[in-house]
Amino acid sequence: MIDFATLTHETADILAAAGHYFVIRCTPDPFTGEALNVGICVVAPDGRRHVKVITEPGRLECLYGENGSSLVVSMAGIAGACAQQGLHSPSEQIVFDDPLPFYNVSSKDMLEAAFAEQVTVAIPRRLDKSHKTIDDEAALRLVTDEIKKKLALQADFLADSPQIVINTDKGPRAIRVPILPARGAGTVRSADYSTASLKAHLMDSLLDIECAGRYRNKPHLGIFILRPKHHTPKQTEAIDNVIDSIAFRAPKNLRLEVEFDSAALADRICEWAEAAA
Repeated sequence: MIDFATLTHETADILAAAGHYFVIRCTPDPFTGEALNVGICVVAPDGRRHVKVITEPGRLECLYGENGSSLVVSMAGIAGACAQQGLHSPSEQIVFDDPLPFYNVSSKDMLEAAFAEQVTVAIPRRLDKSHKTIDDEAALRLVTDEIKKKLALQADFLADSPQIVINTDKGPRAIRVPILPARGAGTVRSADYSTASLKAHLMDSLLDIECAGRYRNKPHLGIFILRPKHHTPKQTEAIDNVIDSIAFRAPKNLRLEVEFDSAALADRICEWAEAAA
């Protein structure tokens, strides 16, 4: 495991910083003034930015309840999208902290280490020790790694950040669309959740990609679901029912694929992306 303190410590034999990073912090309630670290932005020497913000309530539900935690996650998404594009903070309730240098480590390793150390609200409330849970971020990482192995430099339909900003009739909104071929908008989701959480995640994805399709004129939509292999038959049946409840209400131009294997799901995405190029 990478030690956060070691990453940020400048030793005598290091001559130049590998880049800098800053914490993304928000204040959900201006009256209390309580600030929460909700993300990290790492800037490499060439200017390339790597951003990671909270996408799940985690411990926030214990602090703010379901509605309040959803607001914080939404604020984090908007802040992350602005940081990714090098824009200023979009609100007085969101602060981009002072940048700090880091040394002798890759930008992506620094991002993961700083996020784990600084963004403690992202830690889940409960951990299931019976198996390693694959959440949405892990599913996206597994699938995109397979796509990159398959297509190498031709995988240009993978967005730099899963969060993008859409200018809607009601102003800019952050949505989660990590797969963006020229004429398509798609996302990767994990089915390794309770049925209630899975349904909420899939509905959010459906709304996000429909929004991207409407405002960015993308006729090809896709939801690609990586499902776990360890579920019991009863859990599997419950997942099937949730997916079916989303599928029959989806628009005709949406492709929904479900696979147990990340490589197989990557193949389905590549086929879809080629048609949407």
